[in-house]
Order: sequence, then C-alpha cells, then structure tokens
Amino acid sequence: MIGVSEKKKSATAASILLWIYSCFTVFVLGYMVYNSLRPKSELLTNTFGIPKSLGFDTYIKMFTEQKFHRYFLNSTLILGATLVLIVIFASMVSYALGRYKFKFKNALQVYFLLGLMFPASLGVLPLFLLMKDLHLLNSYASVILVLSAGISMPVLLLTDFFAKMPGEIYESAILDGASEWKTFYRIMFPLASPVIFSICIVMSVQIWNQFFMPLIFLQNDSHKTVPLIVMKYTSNLMLSMDKAMVASVIATVPILILFMIFSEKILDGVASGGVKG
Repeated sequence: MIGVSEKKKSATAASILLWIYSCFTVFVLGYMVYNSLRPKSELLTNTFGIPKSLGFDTYIKMFTEQKFHRYFLNSTLILGATLVLIVIFASMVSYALGRYKFKFKNALQVYFLLGLMFPASLGVLPLFLLMKDLHLLNSYASVILVLSAGISMPVLLLTDFFAKMPGEIYESAILDGASEWKTFYRIMFPLASPVIFSICIVMSVQIWNQFFMPLIFLQNDSHKTVPLIVMKYTSNLMLSMDKAMVASVIATVPILILFMIFSEKILDGVASGGVKG
C-alpha cells in the first residue's frame, strides 16, 4: 500500500510539472502570436501595454515585400523530399534487419544505435568537402541527402516492428507466389504504415526546424529555409522586431498544429513498433 501511495504521489507531481510546463509554453506561444499582430511602433514603445490596433499588415508585407513564401516553399520542398528518402531507405534496411539473420547483423544494429548518439553536425567538414566535390553546394540536394541519412531512429522502430511480425504472413505470401520485393511493398510495407506515419510526423519537426545544415550548405539567399530567415530578422530586433515575430509564428505554428492533430496516431504508431506480434 505504501508503494502504491508513493507511485500516486510521483504521478501527481509529474502531472503538475507537465501542466506548469505546458501552460508556460502555451503562454509564450500565444504571446508571440499576439505580438505578431501588433504594429512595429507599438512593439518598441508600448511593449507591455494595451495595443491600439491589431492586424495582419505585417503578415501581408512579409509575403508581398519580403517574399517569405519563397522560403516557406524551400523548407517544404526539403521536408517532403527528405521524408520520402528516409521512408524508402529506413523501410528497406529495417525489413532486412527484422526478417533475416546474417553475419554482422548485431554490429549493424549497433551502428544505427550509435547514430542516435552522434549528430551529423560532428562530421560537417567532410560532408562539406564531399558536397563540394559533387558540385552540390548551394543546392537543395546537399541538405536533402545529408538529412535523409539520419535514419537511425526510423530504422530502430521499423526493425522492431518487422521482427515481431507473425511469420505466417510472410510464409503465406511466399506460398502464393509473391517475390521478395512484392512481399515487401505489397504486404509488409502497408502493414507498417502506422509506424511509418509516426516516423514522418516526428521527423518532420526535426527537419523543419533544422538550422545548422541549411546554414552550411545553402549560401544563396534564394535557397534559404524558414529557420535561416528567422535568424536574419532576430539578429537585429530593433530594426525588424515585427518581422521577427511574424517569421517565428509562421515557422512554429504550422508544424505544431500538425503535431497536435496527429499526436494520437504518433503514439499508436510508436506502440505498434514496440509491441506488435
């Protein structure tokens, strides 16, 4: 009974801390959205006062004068292409690791596990030289290829899923005359769709907010992504505070809404990857 009581107290304390953190996060986000609707003059002279007016003038200027939609499309292009490559690479590797036994299999799994511990930024110099030799600097391809190589987390989740799939499914496909490739993309891949969907949403947040790799590989202003433009405006707040607020809202809110909408499916997908079978 004492143990149960202590667990309840711990759970209650954790819930209170999470609620405090969530309320603070919502407050900061709401305050940022609120300030993005205020004119620049009021942000500088009446920061904490009641605004005389609220409007979308700065938003309109960002898309008409600053061409912010171009950077938004750049980020969307990189996000979409990177997710496609991650799903293709991770699903194929995971299928092999989950369904077959071969030499150095454990070593290969450890290799992907180490990928979670060491970010790609540690090898930015050789990556930069490689992209330079391939003549891919200042192109979307450089960022897409580097980011799509980060498949450690997807591989670990999908490997566990494929490993716990009932063998009867695979055997029935073989008996029906399906080839190895057909078994993968017609049966195994669709069955893994909940896990793949969860991976796409979680990876979307990381890719969308990626700052370091685009900063290194995208030198042309026309190729820059949303996080780089946010940095451009926040580097001198006195001159562009209103634009910084709007850019921050556009960079944060869409991906946050997407994450909130599909939060239950994300949990279901992760659970499918962990306890299927």
